[in-house]
Amino acid sequence: MNNISKIVVLGFLTFSLNSAYAQGPLDIFKSNTKKTALEQNAPSLRKHLKERKIALQAWNAVAGSELQPVTLTANVTAKNRSGIRELRVREFHYIGDCGYSHGGQDSGVDTPTTAQAVFASDLADSYLNQAALLGIDIDSLTIEIHGQPDKVKTDRVWYPRNFLYTLYIDSPASDAELEKLAVLAEQNSAVATLVKAAVVPQLTIDRKESPREKKVEGATLAGLREYIWGKRQAQQASKLQQQNQKRDNAANRNASAPQRGPWVKVFPNGVRQLTVNDKYLILHDNPAYLGGTNLGMTSIEGVLGILGTCITHISLGQAAERALDVDSISLTVQAEWDPRAGRKGFENLSIAPQNIRYTLHVLTPESEQAVKEWIEAVEKICPMYNLFKDTQTFEHRIVRGSFK
Repeated sequence: MNNISKIVVLGFLTFSLNSAYAQGPLDIFKSNTKKTALEQNAPSLRKHLKERKIALQAWNAVAGSELQPVTLTANVTAKNRSGIRELRVREFHYIGDCGYSHGGQDSGVDTPTTAQAVFASDLADSYLNQAALLGIDIDSLTIEIHGQPDKVKTDRVWYPRNFLYTLYIDSPASDAELEKLAVLAEQNSAVATLVKAAVVPQLTIDRKESPREKKVEGATLAGLREYIWGKRQAQQASKLQQQNQKRDNAANRNASAPQRGPWVKVFPNGVRQLTVNDKYLILHDNPAYLGGTNLGMTSIEGVLGILGTCITHISLGQAAERALDVDSISLTVQAEWDPRAGRKGFENLSIAPQNIRYTLHVLTPESEQAVKEWIEAVEKICPMYNLFKDTQTFEHRIVRGSFK
């Protein structure tokens, strides 16, 4: 999509310059000082907020009796010999991976960082919604987010938490108006509401048996079983180093200031661009009835995806740790989102997705008991599983101006 955009822009510039040169130097100067029809009609965030307000008002006018809960689904698959995790939500997808020291190829996003970006994305979307409904003009909006050290020692599994996000905003609104906007945005963020609560995802295991002896054709080891074997070698080789690093990280988390986190930039058309690990980009968007253009998955779908990718990753690691033979792993994560929440007669319904559950589809020669013990071990240490089941907090600060 970026390449297409560049081609269109370059083509337009070439045409403009050729036309200008044909008219002479004075006309060149004039053409550069006038706004073209394309520039005059270019999207702006202020214009988008006005359009979003119309869409939201129409959506809010729909009676709750005409709506029903929607089942959201995210699918994650560990891809054969590479071991990368492919997330698919409707027609959208991205790749998750880990670094070389963990047996990966560093070819995709890591889940804890992506999770923070997803939280920021939903907050950004909620800011847009509330600004549209309140009639607050915004010219640019970016949210940076990161976790903070625990104020008191806990026995929780490590994962990013105690979230602090910084809102970088260009707006003529007063400080009081922006603070009111922040309060309403957090209250109406479905994802923030979800992770502030303690939600235990429910597990179903779909185990299919494969033969213990696996025939490999040719010289290439092309299956997930071989990836897990390679991952085990990487884990054993770096185990001491990892333990030292974890100890250093724990000390740094308790002693040093938090590092820069992922950030989410809002485009003039309301699309949110998530920047993860300073190099990977993910787009989030809304369907048209919520004022979007459907260019990416929603942040609510994204939060199901991060749960699935994390459980898949830890499942691979624990399979390697236990020397299990596993030929395929995939997860289906589902939840119900109820659009009636908050409407007349449905005021007590939560805006957060409900009944979060996942099904592990596994092909393995290992016994049912071995698989059960394997996944129990996964849930004990999986960062996102534990993030969901624990209560999280959010703090914000507002900075006027663009994010640098």
